Amino acid sequence: MARRHILLAENRPNLQHSLGLMLKQADYRISLAQSTEEALTLAKTLRNSLHPVELLIVDLDSALPEACRAFMHTLSASGLAIPYLVLAEEIRDQTGDALRTNGCLACITKPFQPETLLGSVHDAFARLSSQNEHQSGRRPKKTSTENPVNQPG
Repeated sequence: MARRHILLAENRPNLQHSLGLMLKQADYRISLAQSTEEALTLAKTLRNSLHPVELLIVDLDSALPEACRAFMHTLSASGLAIPYLVLAEEIRDQTGDALRTNGCLACITKPFQPETLLGSVHDAFARLSSQNEHQSGRRPKKTSTENPVNQPG
């Protein structure tokens, strides 16, 4: 099975490392970024590579409407149409609805169990695969399984 490529944007090194390691152990290809801006720059760089980013996981320190609007604006301005998951302390209904309307596949409230994140990632890729097969009538192409960039230690 080809490994799916996830880009994790997390500004706390310990949390970035532990989440990255958990996803890597679940056999995902992982790239890491310290901020949303850094993540989007990296996603642009990788979009025409052998291993383009297929899913962005972004930890919003604050899921307040203003922070979510700023994130959605930054993502929109990047020109990337990349599906994403949001991790946050508290996600209000209206904020979660706005995020989902703008490409968010899941909002995960912290703290969470590892199974919650892994289940959300699995569901996101299943949904994306289903959409791709439905749109193209074909199965997604297989990719190489070389080592990912920016792997956690």
